[in-house]
Parts: sequence; structure tokens; C-alpha cells
Amino acid sequence: MEDLYFDRTVKRDNGPLGKVFPVVSIIAAVLFIIFINIIPILMGVNIIYFTGMVSLGIGYLVYRANISLKVEYQIEITNDQFELTKITNNKKNDLLADFSIKDAEFIGCVTSDRFSDDLAKSDFCLNATTLKNYCVNENNWYIYITQDRTPFVIIFQFDEEMYPIFRRYNPRGTQRYES
Repeated sequence: MEDLYFDRTVKRDNGPLGKVFPVVSIIAAVLFIIFINIIPILMGVNIIYFTGMVSLGIGYLVYRANISLKVEYQIEITNDQFELTKITNNKKNDLLADFSIKDAEFIGCVTSDRFSDDLAKSDFCLNATTLKNYCVNENNWYIYITQDRTPFVIIFQFDEEMYPIFRRYNPRGTQRYES
């Protein structure tokens, strides 16, 4: 029997906010740092050590906020093992889901009749698409699974290479696909 493997990394598009927020936050931080350092000097108070530490803290917070916007999701399917990993700033890997495809209750398109019911029954939803708010269209599929008595939904962008893997390891739970 031949091994099946699929790997895809999807970069999260933060939209206009992702382009505007870094610029605005840096400009606001610089102006605030200038304000908190200049005003005490103009008033004749020498607290540069304190304001310098606050300035470093503000700079660090703005840096952390900006790098947290760089998010990618990696879907890796090896035979019947499905792994979803969140990658923040190309460094930090958080394993979000790891399960056997055989354990999935349903795998199908988000346009199916069953999607809204499965979403209502689930405790949480993992969106691994390029957009923060997934679109209900034929390109997005979902997996409904219960692990440790916790039902949840994973929404991802479908690729035709995934379908044979899903059908091989979960033929009854996988929706039919017409290419």
C-alpha cells in the first residue's frame, strides 16, 4: 500500500488592518515616547531613567503586537494522520489539532447542508484559511471531529490532492466531490 502525503502552508491575510496597524502603531508609539520624555524635561523634572524604561516597554509592546500579525497555518496529512499547526512570525509553532482522519465524523464543503448544524454543535472553530473570517464557498471545506469529548470544526482551503486521502481513510464521512 502506497503512503499518502500532503503539506500546505497558508499565510493569513490581515486585510487593510494588517497594513495600516503597523504604521499607525509605530507613529503613535514614537509620538508618545517623545511626549513622555520631553514634557518632564520642560517642566524641570529629571526622571529620564523612569521615562526611558517606559519608552523601552512601549517599544517592545508595539514590536510584539506587530509581529503577532504574521500568522501562518500548516496542514500536514501523512496517511491517515491530520496535523494543523499555527506558525507565528515564522518561529513559534503551536500544534492546534492532531488526529486520525478515521476519527472525523464529517469532512465536506462549508456549503453543505450539514455545516451550520455541525458548527452549532461544536465548542469551537479553527479557521485555517487565508482570511480572518472564512467565506462560505466551494473552496473552503471543514472537518467535524470530537476529541476528548470536545466537538470542534476545522475550516481549511480545499485542494484536490486532499480528496483521495480523505476518501481512502474515511469513505463514509467524506462528502462526494465532483471536479
